[in-house]
Amino acid sequence: MAHLPIPSCVCRLAIWAILITATASAQEKRQAGGDQPCDGDVWCGLFVAKSDADATGIDARLQATIEQLGKAFPDLSHFELVGENTGSVFKEYECWIVPSKQLFLKLDSLGLHEDKTGVHLHLQLWQEKHVILKTDAILRRDPVFIAGPNWGDGRLILVLKLGKDHTP
Repeated sequence: MAHLPIPSCVCRLAIWAILITATASAQEKRQAGGDQPCDGDVWCGLFVAKSDADATGIDARLQATIEQLGKAFPDLSHFELVGENTGSVFKEYECWIVPSKQLFLKLDSLGLHEDKTGVHLHLQLWQEKHVILKTDAILRRDPVFIAGPNWGDGRLILVLKLGKDHTP
């Protein structure tokens, strides 16, 4: 069986394709946090809070959070989870958590807190194409509550907590 010579342009094209694929793969890896260790996983729950509704069918995994919400917002008596999402945060990489179609949360990790008990985050709350809140926070084991805008006959509240899911 005779070997046919491969034209040099085909060799160059194959090498170019391999380099492009390797570069794209490296970029995707960097965008996803790459080789850097994850600073933490953040669970975000979007609640609608109302003052005149009865609490029915409360999810057992949310019971502790709902009790904390009741203490933080004593004028509201009913908290309903309407969306949730989890994202991993890496230092110097942005993370978008989308608990609903209208609200988005952008997290930029500033690294682990110096005492290693939490993650220092820069938060941006977006409503569609507009930033409605910017702040820095240290997210620890206890949840962080962000009172959002009025929504229908209630009020939106975002709950942030370290962890992949919401287990107390």
